[in-house]
Amino acid sequence: MRFESSLVANLKLNKMSKTKFNGFEKYFIQTALKAAIEQAEEDIKKLVSDGKRPIYAEGYFTMVGNEIIDKVNDMTLKKYQD
Repeated sequence: MRFESSLVANLKLNKMSKTKFNGFEKYFIQTALKAAIEQAEEDIKKLVSDGKRPIYAEGYFTMVGNEIIDKVNDMTLKKYQD
């Protein structure tokens, strides 16, 4: 009986996707991305207000970050997609 229950557990683990994110992974990645985008945009605004000329324009990290967030959503299991 013990052998059967471990076999069932192994079968369940093997069914987990290795190429798509689950809901928690998607949430974790998107939350981290949103925080990084917000921080990067604040840094750019600070540089501009200090009279410096940063390499990246305001809004750049928002644009690129949103594309990455969309990509993460596309790489998430269908039942967890936005």
